[in-house]
Amino acid sequence: MNTEHSLITITTDFGLQDEYVGLMKGVIHSINPGISVVDITHYIPPQDVEWTAYMIYYSFGYFPKGSIHVIVVDPGVGSNRQIKLVKSAGHYFLSPDNGVMTKVVNQYQTEEIRTISNRDYFLADISNTFHGRDIFAPVAAHLSNGVHPQMLGEASREVKTLSLPEPQVKDDEITGHVIHIDRFGNLITDIEQRKVDNLSISYDMLAVHLSRETICGIRKSYAEVTEGKVLGVFGSKGLLEISVNKGNAAELLDMEKGDQVMVSR
Repeated sequence: MNTEHSLITITTDFGLQDEYVGLMKGVIHSINPGISVVDITHYIPPQDVEWTAYMIYYSFGYFPKGSIHVIVVDPGVGSNRQIKLVKSAGHYFLSPDNGVMTKVVNQYQTEEIRTISNRDYFLADISNTFHGRDIFAPVAAHLSNGVHPQMLGEASREVKTLSLPEPQVKDDEITGHVIHIDRFGNLITDIEQRKVDNLSISYDMLAVHLSRETICGIRKSYAEVTEGKVLGVFGSKGLLEISVNKGNAAELLDMEKGDQVMVSR
């Protein structure tokens, strides 16, 4: 086993109701029984490539360098879309070339890109609908076992990227958007705490403008407002979230992914 690779992570939109995730792990452990496998999440909204790009970017750094991140959010499975292996920030990312790597490659220097093509490292029989089991899992396992990336496919110069909206900063205002709604109904925006901090305005003096109302101030915790009240808070990703103390912000505010959120003095 190549000690550079301490673990494999798996991110999918498969959920856990069916056998898909278990079979991927079975293939991995059949090839490398000693490798640790960590589930980041299997509840990416179906085919939501954009949120996957954000989620991977804000997650991978909590794992040791050398980790292999397998990302199977793949609405183009069975088509002529490519599968890429990207090395960036000391980590390896194995994913469909559909834009899930956008945030990582835009923010970090890319050290290596390979187009996965060597069928010697795939399963013998390849389903048109389950490349997670038949290609991604065995390739990741062989890589973790010490197979050199150059054996997996030819070098490539680029990966596909998405045109993700960026928050707009103007004077004392930042305008962003809801990029995800989590299982609690929290509205996660693309407005980063560091950009709000750059305004050099006390959180108490800020207003968060939503489609139906304006929130005064950004709080440190849900408990700073009474039950059922709306608040703005910076979540664990360092992103502004719109929440309701013991409630569902998306339902209460009738907001959805893509809706605009503005922070101002």
